[in-house]
Amino acid sequence: MFFLLSKLLTFLLSPLVWVFVILFLALFTKKVKRKKKILIVGIVVLYIFSNEFICNEVYRSWEYPFTRIGNGETYDYAIILGGYSGFDTEFSRVKFDEATDRFNQSYQLYQQGKVKKLFLTGGSGSVLHQDETEADKIKEFLISLKVPEQDIIMDKVSRNTHENATCTFDWLSKNDPNAKCLLITSATHMRRALGCYKKVGLNVTAYTTHRLSDPRKFDPDTLFLPSARNLTKWDIFLKEEVGIVIYKIAGYI
Repeated sequence: MFFLLSKLLTFLLSPLVWVFVILFLALFTKKVKRKKKILIVGIVVLYIFSNEFICNEVYRSWEYPFTRIGNGETYDYAIILGGYSGFDTEFSRVKFDEATDRFNQSYQLYQQGKVKKLFLTGGSGSVLHQDETEADKIKEFLISLKVPEQDIIMDKVSRNTHENATCTFDWLSKNDPNAKCLLITSATHMRRALGCYKKVGLNVTAYTTHRLSDPRKFDPDTLFLPSARNLTKWDIFLKEEVGIVIYKIAGYI
């Protein structure tokens, strides 16, 4: 039930959905003055959420700081939170999305010898296709890159961050309770992820990737021109904000 509700909330939290709702209200409103006011509200909402400067300032204040690993410092596991890839059934190959930086950075750390093993978390994020797990596909992909199978640990059951933390804790408790771990996820998602892992009793070091904020700029394009890209960034941010509230209520963080 929690999984289905989270999917519904993801849809309802989209500013673009809000704009469409406002436009539909304007379409079916008969009074001219009211229609005009509703349209103005819709334009203002669309402009605010598509403004680059506003969106960037929000992200700059929210994203978790980047972490640097010291020279000679090593970790037993890089715990890579899922949600960065899918599978192209037509061509039978992994396809990566905009959050792939968490995978790329983890693989680079492994190649550099800064982490000994890669811990893949991620079951199926689909409501209907529960048998298609992200961890399985990424494991196959890593093996194709000549990563030894014994260096790849999988959690292919969890479907959200809370379950990621619980499944990781269960495995480590049984197999490597004193492991030193990096928690790797996007800068926007790290606060919630770190809270979940600490809640279950895992002492992990945050290693953030995929920063969506940029250095502050005051050029006219940034200050005034709308950009459709920012609507997607607001989707991600609002999902995280509400996610934290819900996780706190549920006792997950």
